[in-house]
Amino acid sequence: MIFRILTGLGLGLFAASAVQAEQQYFSYKDWNAQIEVVDTGEDLRITCSMWTGGDGLPTVGFSISNGDALPPDMFPGVQLTERAIRGHATVLQNDQKVNFVFDDGDSAQATVDAGYDEDGFAFAHTNFPLEDNQRVLQAMQRNGQIDVVGPKGTVYTASLSGFTASYRKIAEGCGFPVTGVID
Repeated sequence: MIFRILTGLGLGLFAASAVQAEQQYFSYKDWNAQIEVVDTGEDLRITCSMWTGGDGLPTVGFSISNGDALPPDMFPGVQLTERAIRGHATVLQNDQKVNFVFDDGDSAQATVDAGYDEDGFAFAHTNFPLEDNQRVLQAMQRNGQIDVVGPKGTVYTASLSGFTASYRKIAEGCGFPVTGVID
């Protein structure tokens, strides 16, 4: 019996070690990019993320995987993500509308999806209609700042300095062209 348990544990450890992950992290001015490559032994999964903010503030950014529909067929959706400490609510609430207002006057409206994660922490993130994703990315590329404005005023102001370099890096990492966002 003990032999079976030890053998089972050994096989479990061997199976767990078969999955190998590698992460690369890059910082471009006010933006960060991360490329995570996971070799499952059956396929190679690459997840590319880029964001600005954090450290107690909301973040603006997105993640995309080489298993997703990629540009130029489908563009990733930028999200503002807000998290609250345990027992506190987020500023944004479910189904509210927020506007992403760029310094050139362009804007786009997103809807808030809010709730609680599996650990009981409140979260809120925004979603644009799919048809707005490319236009929002183009606005982010050509502007220097974005204000996310909710029903009670500005929720977060993000610098777009470094956005273009971060977008280029994740496009390279996940294997899609920058055409359609950076021309």
